Amino acid sequence: MHKRIIIAVILAIAVLFSSCSEISYVVSTQTKDNVNTNKSNSIKIDKSNSDSEVKPVKYFRKITLNSGYKTLDTEDMKRVYKAIDAHITAFTDKRVSSSSRTSYESEKFTVSGCSITKRQLAKVFFAYTLDNPQVFWMDEPYAFSIYNDSISLTLYFTMKEAEYKKRLGQLNAVINDILEGLTRGMSAFERELYLHDYIVKNCKYDKKADDSRDRDPYTIYGCLVNQKAVCMGYTYAFQYLLSFAEIRSVTVDGSDSETGHIWNAVRLGGKWYYTDVTWDDINDISMYDYFNITTEQLKKTHTIVPKMTAYNDEELFEEDGTIKSCNLIIPKCDSLDYNYYVYKGSILSDLSSNTLSNDIVKAVKRGEEYFHIFVNPDSLSFDSVYDKLFSDESYDFASYIREANAILGREALSTSVVVTAKKQLSVISVQLNYK
Repeated sequence: MHKRIIIAVILAIAVLFSSCSEISYVVSTQTKDNVNTNKSNSIKIDKSNSDSEVKPVKYFRKITLNSGYKTLDTEDMKRVYKAIDAHITAFTDKRVSSSSRTSYESEKFTVSGCSITKRQLAKVFFAYTLDNPQVFWMDEPYAFSIYNDSISLTLYFTMKEAEYKKRLGQLNAVINDILEGLTRGMSAFERELYLHDYIVKNCKYDKKADDSRDRDPYTIYGCLVNQKAVCMGYTYAFQYLLSFAEIRSVTVDGSDSETGHIWNAVRLGGKWYYTDVTWDDINDISMYDYFNITTEQLKKTHTIVPKMTAYNDEELFEEDGTIKSCNLIIPKCDSLDYNYYVYKGSILSDLSSNTLSNDIVKAVKRGEEYFHIFVNPDSLSFDSVYDKLFSDESYDFASYIREANAILGREALSTSVVVTAKKQLSVISVQLNYK
């Protein structure tokens, strides 16, 4: 499936407030295809370095990615899945060329005594892809023939065996370096946050991917080694890294605006959340807008395509033999417990409460550049809160800063701040102005 991110321009009004009566309005543009300008922590990859395998993280159990396998309906489908896995590195280096791409055949293999339909086979491959984001060398097409209760299959690879071995070593070396950052005592939220931030700060969205024959941007290798990818690369890398951090996740297909898109669903504390690392790779102030959000929040900008079961065979298969964009798993995401702004920011449910000052103090002690306020939509009007805290008539937020400074015992912050209202997320992001 071909997915990419098109340019979607969002205008965010950032308002500069001060203790005086003058207010300046600053308009900034954010684009969904160009990504985080904060690449100062970017890691320089030594491509000559290689490890033969990924070393388990000392403090956390690796999750087996098998959500796709569990959706398979028959034992024969599971047998084919396992046969694919057994032949995923059965290289022959036999070249197969077309006008648009070059691939290499695997060894042909047969699963005997197997009753399976074309639709079931498509589901098996879908399930295998869902469970194996690390398989960067497998091409999308496959060849098959069904006869006498047996099925013969040929896989296609995007590279020769020698290139695969070289790249696998490079990828594993990078992954081992990343996993060293997972330390004892990290909560599941902190582990997810660390891996999310690594990808955002070290990978750049590849705007030229659609105009080239390069398939790396669509893979975990493109994201982590080349440090250039599109949404598939971001999503596969995040899913695979999370599995080493004892966090289960799946990929979910859909669209954003006008084009196909893919993102992650992540399971924390027994609940599911959507995280779109690609859309978080915009700029610092929007770096966590899609970190552990609900289905309701996601649907304001994304569309989730139906499950495969929603289509009959005629609807499912396109004229060229590929299958329509669909999902095997669509988790229910209705919790905000581990939403970034709820978990890390200040939750405002009552304007008469005085929690903001204490939460600002905590943010200062952590040295954070941004202070986020999640306005509880069940009890407060977003517009009313914004007007009360930041309008030129009241600007009550200045009093909270003064109180925070008093608690700290020093003038740590100026009352002049830059504010971005994110109404669709019920979030107000404040860029703190340290003295």
